[in-house]
Amino acid sequence: MIDILKVSKIFETKSQKIEAVKDVSLTIDKGEIFGIIGYSGAGKSTLIRLLNGLELPTSGEIIIGDDSIGALSKKELRKKRQKVSMIFQHFNLLWSRTVKENIMMPLEIAGLKKEEREKRADELIDLVGLRGREHNYPSELSGGQKQRVGIARALSNRPEVLLCDEATSALDPETTEEVLNLLLEIRETLGLTIVLITHEMEVIRKICDRAAVMEDGRVVEVAPVLKLFQNPEHGVTKRFVRDDIDDEDTELQIESIKKTFPNATILKLGFVGTGARAPIVSMLVKKFDLDINILSGNIKNTNEESYGHLYIAVNITEELLYAVIDELSKENVKVEVAQ
Repeated sequence: MIDILKVSKIFETKSQKIEAVKDVSLTIDKGEIFGIIGYSGAGKSTLIRLLNGLELPTSGEIIIGDDSIGALSKKELRKKRQKVSMIFQHFNLLWSRTVKENIMMPLEIAGLKKEEREKRADELIDLVGLRGREHNYPSELSGGQKQRVGIARALSNRPEVLLCDEATSALDPETTEEVLNLLLEIRETLGLTIVLITHEMEVIRKICDRAAVMEDGRVVEVAPVLKLFQNPEHGVTKRFVRDDIDDEDTELQIESIKKTFPNATILKLGFVGTGARAPIVSMLVKKFDLDINILSGNIKNTNEESYGHLYIAVNITEELLYAVIDELSKENVKVEVAQ
């Protein structure tokens, strides 16, 4: 569906060259929700603007469907943008137009008749849950309602790809949850391919199928979301995951436990799916006659599966530790000895 082939983007000023995107290659499948995450300055905003031709690559090629974006004429690119639509962090609504008029605006630009514009707008108002608000102005709406208008407007021309530029970062947690659920519903209902950029790992975890992690203009890791959380490889990914599961306090607690109980072995047990809710500790106590101190635990959900981890402290011999690890592997529980 989307192929990004060795793409780089350099911005030149009088005094310097800034390489915002560096030799990025990605393939995004049709119907996928694909996340791009990175800290400020990682290059993710530039990359998403390259996808709809708001910026053109300095080198490399972007192919969406059958079209190479850089090879399109201005007229062809304007037409392509009807099928590669975008929603923004700060909504970008016209404050002098009502909800319905904002949604109809792209259709007006596309030359559709008023009757067709109104019919399509009514369909989208129902889809995004704004029935009863269609005659309100943006100043009369909450942040979440404004973003729903932005989503409806982006869908007006029946796009194949929806680009989301930090679409939830200006929203409170409850409203963010609502908007993410709406995007999931839209993907299921319309079969869209959705590409979103964010600096929030929670957003990636909740709705994405796969994600790319960016740092300094480069993609440093790409994987299905569950794998990113289970086995993050790059330091940046590990930092995002740690922040999302709030492991920093646990690490401090582990250091304290080590000083207090220098002979204790501290294990991190990793679970996926039904194993995340299984009585693993109870099984270990009964089978191996162990005294176990539970330090902390966490269970999170991706859009497909739950996963979790549990930190425990236990006095155990090396021989028995291998037996415990072997038993846990039968339950699909990953074991790490905390260093």
